[in-house]
Amino acid sequence: MTAARTDAPRPPRRSRPLQNTLLALVLVPVAGLACVAGVGVDERLGRARDATTALAQVRAAVALDDVRSAVAQEVVPALDAAARAERARRTGATDRALAAAGRDGVPAGLPARVARARALSGTDLDAGLGVYGGLLSDLSDAVDGHLRTARSLGLDGDLAAALSDLQRVSTAGITSSRETTLYLALAAGLPSVRRDDFVSAWGASRQASADVVALTDPGLAAAWTRATGSATAQRVGDALARAALTPATPAPGDLTTVGLGAAERDAELRAVLDRAADTVVARARERSEAARAELRRLLALCGLVVAATLTGTLVVRRTIARPLSRLAAQSRAVAAGELFDVDEQGPTEVRVVAQGLSAAVGTLRRVQAQADAIAAGDLDCEVVRTAVPGPLGAVVHASVTQVLTAFDERERLRADLAHQAAHDALTELPNRAQTLVLTGRALHRAARQAHRVGLLFVDLDHFKAVNDSFGHAAGDELLRTVAARMHDTVRGGDVVCRLGGDEFVVLVEGVEDEKGLVDLGQRLIAAISAPVALAGSSQAQHVRVGASVGVAVSTPGALDAERLVRDADAAAYRAKDAGRGVVEVFDDELRAELAARTELETALRHGLATGELVLHYQPVLDLGTGRTRSVEALVRWQRPGHGLVPPDAFIPVAEASSLVCDLGRWALAEATAQLVRWDAEGGHRAGLAVAVNISGRHLAQAHLLDDVTDALTASGVDPARLTIEITETVLVDEPLALEHLRSLREIGVRVAIDDFGTGYTSIGQLSRLPVDVLKIDRSFVSSPEAGHADLVRLLISAAHSFHLGVVAEGVEEDGQLSALLAASCDAAQGYLFARPVPADDLPATELPVPSSSVTAS
Repeated sequence: MTAARTDAPRPPRRSRPLQNTLLALVLVPVAGLACVAGVGVDERLGRARDATTALAQVRAAVALDDVRSAVAQEVVPALDAAARAERARRTGATDRALAAAGRDGVPAGLPARVARARALSGTDLDAGLGVYGGLLSDLSDAVDGHLRTARSLGLDGDLAAALSDLQRVSTAGITSSRETTLYLALAAGLPSVRRDDFVSAWGASRQASADVVALTDPGLAAAWTRATGSATAQRVGDALARAALTPATPAPGDLTTVGLGAAERDAELRAVLDRAADTVVARARERSEAARAELRRLLALCGLVVAATLTGTLVVRRTIARPLSRLAAQSRAVAAGELFDVDEQGPTEVRVVAQGLSAAVGTLRRVQAQADAIAAGDLDCEVVRTAVPGPLGAVVHASVTQVLTAFDERERLRADLAHQAAHDALTELPNRAQTLVLTGRALHRAARQAHRVGLLFVDLDHFKAVNDSFGHAAGDELLRTVAARMHDTVRGGDVVCRLGGDEFVVLVEGVEDEKGLVDLGQRLIAAISAPVALAGSSQAQHVRVGASVGVAVSTPGALDAERLVRDADAAAYRAKDAGRGVVEVFDDELRAELAARTELETALRHGLATGELVLHYQPVLDLGTGRTRSVEALVRWQRPGHGLVPPDAFIPVAEASSLVCDLGRWALAEATAQLVRWDAEGGHRAGLAVAVNISGRHLAQAHLLDDVTDALTASGVDPARLTIEITETVLVDEPLALEHLRSLREIGVRVAIDDFGTGYTSIGQLSRLPVDVLKIDRSFVSSPEAGHADLVRLLISAAHSFHLGVVAEGVEEDGQLSALLAASCDAAQGYLFARPVPADDLPATELPVPSSSVTAS
């Protein structure tokens, strides 16, 4: 009991040092409070100083920006004849701005440089512009430097936001002024100014203006929007945009607009800058006043706390007893983690407190034992499961119980999540990610044991028809049934997985030859093809689906799971081409086909990036007037070493990947740009419309609308001059097709169904389809059968009934043309009129029949 002897009652002569020590311990927080108060006072004084410094920096920046704006306006009369009458007034404005900025706020030598720029601009405009440019750059840097200094003070809240807004508005004003100066210099033909400099400045001004609108205070953004949206600012902005987007020489009217309107626009933008500066000034003053008010309150509070502390210290010093010193020492030891037995000696009050402390030590020992057991992972021991007596014990035991419950729940959830991450929710089969993991492990085992791994890729046939006819719930039930049948068909060690949709794989290890895999594939086809009874109604519906199976076997030492799956997929694709319901094995021939397809796709992607793709155009004749009213854009590949490659040689490869979307995006941009070039040239090609074929994959992408609008915006072509051509199968296979087509028509783009009559669209559906034109397939136009001629007349009549235009494709003979005229067909295209040709060779095509015949039709 060393602790008991150490804390024994001390002689009376030792009582004063203990009381003095307690007094010192009480006074320590007072000293700490004084230190904290001192830090608080200094911090608030610093905040007030920072706010004042920021205010000075903002004022200096605004004054320098006034000088910069005046100098920028002084450049305009030197570059634009229409604004030269303003020269004296604008130079006077610069002098006033310099005087207002004061000697301390203006960089050294600035007045002299201004005078030199004025002198040079009268004799050597290019040299003068160079001096002006240096002046503007230095002034812009000085303005930005003041604002950066203000922002570097560590200010936060509304003041920091206001400073950020001011800097964005200042940047936008500087870039706006710079684009105007470069535009006028470029129009003046100064050799030191390049068009790229102006275009870069124009783009920077647009981005800076967008940043003001998107990132600043709503009120300030609204003010900026009003300033940039004024009549003068709009005229100046439109003139600058035309100059940036069109490489032609600026029109005289645009020069006058920019020369005379730049000052007014800059003044409006300066008003927004002044508003932002006023906001910063107001925020800085508020911050400074708030800091001083807080300082006063802090000092008052500190005085009260010190007074209360001193009063309490005197009371404690008078009433403390010597036995309490011993108990305090024991309490500090317990608080430090020394859980020893407490000495319960002394007056009654002290013994009561000591007994409570002793009970607390016992409780803490039990809690410590429980914590040690939990830390060691011994969650089932008696110490953990037994509650500690008392309220604290109940709380601790409840906490331990929650920890144990949470641990068990976490382990259960971890197992569930691991299972969900690796398995398909519908069929409980391993999913695509787990398939690759399992296949990879099997390949590694096979490499160690010199075995081979087989993979059967099972693609269901006609599953979509079941989904469309009976609904997705029926489709899900069918997939579960197929999964169960496949699982019952394979061997015990084989693994059935679902990749997604209607695609499954079977992983087989220890493969001896391909014949066993082919036999398994045929058994799977037989099991899957049996009728399936769909529940959900009073009378069960029986449906059938088939399957096409691709087989791939790993090569010795192969470890690439992705490649094995791709090989089996390619074999399944060939099985579908072979008539479905068969098993195909991935062999050297298919490997060579895939390699050739990959090589062609790589070359096509490179050709698209390097400009090897070109568009040829075939005229579409208006059979009412006999003249060309539009053209169809057809992609050709000018492949080095191969010559002009027709589309049927590379489009299917592009269709199999996202490359077809890139190809469609390029064709849209190039075709609309070609219309602009034809319009500029004039002649028989001016004013034509163009039709561009879009693939189903591209039409299903969300960015299709952006691709179309980007092409129209970049070219400036009227949307009514662009027609998007799609095939009938797209309307059936792509659920998003109708929605995207409606969106295209809403912006004015026309839509045509290409090769109509070869798909599944019925005539009765025409009234509900968002299309404008039907293009009758060439197989009906060129067929000599009388039934096909009647069908063509029926299609034309039906289309006209639904107010749709009709274009006949593949017209090659005079008799075909006569039949179309007699059937009141609207337009036609084909070799009879012209073959697809490059843009520069497009002829002025007319009907090869007498004009009287055309009129009669």
